[in-house]
Amino acid sequence: MKTRNLFVKIKAGLFSVLLVASLTSCDDFLTVPSESNYDSENLFQTVVQARMAAYGAYVVMAHPMYGRKVVTMTTTDCDIMRTSGGWETVGRRNFSRYSSTPASVDTELNSLWNKWYSCIERCNICIERVPQMALYSGGTAQEQAELKRIHGEMLALRALCYLDLIVRWGDVPARFTPSKAGEVFYVDRTSRDVIYDQIISDLKTAVELTPWRKEVAAQARFTKGAVKGLLARVCLHAAGYSLRWDLATGGNMGMRKRPDAAKIEEYYELARQQCADVIDDPNANHRLNPVYQNIWKNVCAQKFDTEFGESMFEIGMYNPEVGESSYNGQIGNKIGANCNKESKYGMTGTEVRLTAPYILSFKEHDTRFETVVADMEVDKNSKGIITNRLWEYNPGKWRAWWCPTYMNDYTNINWIYMRYADVLLMFAEAENYIHHGPTDAAIKALKEVRKRAYKGNEEEIENEEYGDMSEEQFLDVLIQERAWELGAEALRKFDLIRWNKLGEMIQKTKDAQIAIASNTADYPKFCYYKPCDDPTKGYPEKAYSNIDKDPAYPTADGWVQTNYTNKMSSNADIMTTYARDFQANKTELYPIPQSICDDNPKLSQHPSYK
Repeated sequence: MKTRNLFVKIKAGLFSVLLVASLTSCDDFLTVPSESNYDSENLFQTVVQARMAAYGAYVVMAHPMYGRKVVTMTTTDCDIMRTSGGWETVGRRNFSRYSSTPASVDTELNSLWNKWYSCIERCNICIERVPQMALYSGGTAQEQAELKRIHGEMLALRALCYLDLIVRWGDVPARFTPSKAGEVFYVDRTSRDVIYDQIISDLKTAVELTPWRKEVAAQARFTKGAVKGLLARVCLHAAGYSLRWDLATGGNMGMRKRPDAAKIEEYYELARQQCADVIDDPNANHRLNPVYQNIWKNVCAQKFDTEFGESMFEIGMYNPEVGESSYNGQIGNKIGANCNKESKYGMTGTEVRLTAPYILSFKEHDTRFETVVADMEVDKNSKGIITNRLWEYNPGKWRAWWCPTYMNDYTNINWIYMRYADVLLMFAEAENYIHHGPTDAAIKALKEVRKRAYKGNEEEIENEEYGDMSEEQFLDVLIQERAWELGAEALRKFDLIRWNKLGEMIQKTKDAQIAIASNTADYPKFCYYKPCDDPTKGYPEKAYSNIDKDPAYPTADGWVQTNYTNKMSSNADIMTTYARDFQANKTELYPIPQSICDDNPKLSQHPSYK
């Protein structure tokens, strides 16, 4: 059988999606089938072979998918994050600015489209073939449990693929059975509501088939809590707003919910119940890590959170071989804090920035700021310095100096796809919707997240009052809280769309950037700092001033001057190119890449991009 060999091994505290199977051959290698042999009759004879096929589906999601492009290129520009640099006619600086055409997205997004469908096809094969195995119902208890888990995982992974396709393109072609030899896969879009209904049904099945986290080894694989979290996320999107049009005519374009009000209510209730199952789990499989920053230090150090399980599902990247074709990912490089390549920690070249209004929105005692916002970077001497210009601050959850080895271009850092904090906030959102206002349970879930954020000042959160708020007011609270808690985790843009808030929040961000640039009383021009010798342990001392070369902070005493808001008003990257071509009722979704339409003559283009 034609194969390609991929390193797959367990590392202390870290599990890649390509883990070592207990094989008697190949010396700690796992032989993953080639695409042409993926549905071979001989591939589904043993548990090891079925597991191998499942890992072959998982690995498609690594690099360059969730190892770079999905989480950096398709998640901006929104109210909290923007693409770095200016505007271009093609590529990420084009479609992130909402300047998309079928041709301009073709250079990057065609590969994402194809890989999502490649993963779906691999999942379809596993979903069909694994339950047909003799061992599925006739093997030992251990064999049956593992095969049922694989079955459930593939249902969940396929659902993940369809969700992430729908939030970017709306109605997409759908298939839930494997392609057959000689078959031509020329089909048009399928209603997103049909797809949502199917994957929600699939996820209900997957919940019954998968084990809880504490029942299995720590791995980058779906477990029951993560499936429940994904089911809740899918339900909220299925019940929320999206850009829709009549598939038959291409008319009636607009942001709206699905027409079936009863189904919307059903899905909010299902989302609430799935989150409640995780929150009320008597075995506490998932809880908040009491120290917010440790979530990200763990993932950068290539460790699973086996104590708290806040990281519920990670897309694995680890491979001892390094490179574009080794699936290592570029998390921490293309998204994360800046680090000079001449330093002892490694190199980064982040493609995204946080917006100034978002950075300034954090309150005084919110400890998440020092993790979410990287205003510190590392220079060539391995010292911590303050980044020049407020609007150039980066997402800080991934940092080279938290990694165990020198960071190359490819980093081996897993992408956290689902966190327990997200489950708490989704629960609060569903509760608020169902009861038309905040309940005690919804407030409790919100405050659990906020108390961790205000560690040391929990009494501030205890004294917060939400009980008299309307449904809309409490939703606004949750919208802001999700920004602070889940910032830069590839959720925000699509959350805003399902709330029908993207255009509103983009405009507010543009207005706020202008206000910040012109208000030197509240937002000083300059930041003065003293570098810190060890960024793993310390932080630069900072002070702010409107005075250029302020004598209060002399260079002789070690102070370094950098811009804060100075020259912000004249910076084209944020004043003119940020979300420059956003158009309501059009750019909430991408056009399908031209090459995809060329390959499938039955596939209809987004009507506003024809």
